[in-house]
Amino acid sequence: MKRLFLCRRVCFLLLWIMMSAALHAHEGQNQTIAIQMVNSKTGQTITSSEIEVSIRAATISAEKPGITPLYVRPSEDGIGTASFPPEASIISAHSHYSKAYWSYVNCDAVKDRREHWYPLKEILASGIVASNGCSKRKAVAKPGEFIFFVRPMTFGEKMKE
Repeated sequence: MKRLFLCRRVCFLLLWIMMSAALHAHEGQNQTIAIQMVNSKTGQTITSSEIEVSIRAATISAEKPGITPLYVRPSEDGIGTASFPPEASIISAHSHYSKAYWSYVNCDAVKDRREHWYPLKEILASGIVASNGCSKRKAVAKPGEFIFFVRPMTFGEKMKE
């Protein structure tokens, strides 16, 4: 009887250790999302410009350096994928400036002219579509997807650059 009780305790302890290790291994993995840049006027995904994704960690300290931005090249269907380190918490995306192409303006920043940040956990759990201040066009994101709207820069905006 005593031996059976001891065997159950050891089995329970081993099971607990294995589950704990599996949870920690999952937390340390990179987080991957699909990202789309959509023309607010046409609704078409933009494939001619890289997407620059800025990243912030949950905790920022003097000892811990910042996270280097990612540059995502969309595929022919306009969807790019980005993998983030485990410490990444929030992201901000916009068209990467290129002299070869007219740049774009993020439609989530048209009204308040500030950079918007989006929680990575929410993108992974339910998906996020950034607000569209340029038109009434809407989109639907699935879990793991981030969609943001842009419009081409005007000639005057381009000349200011």
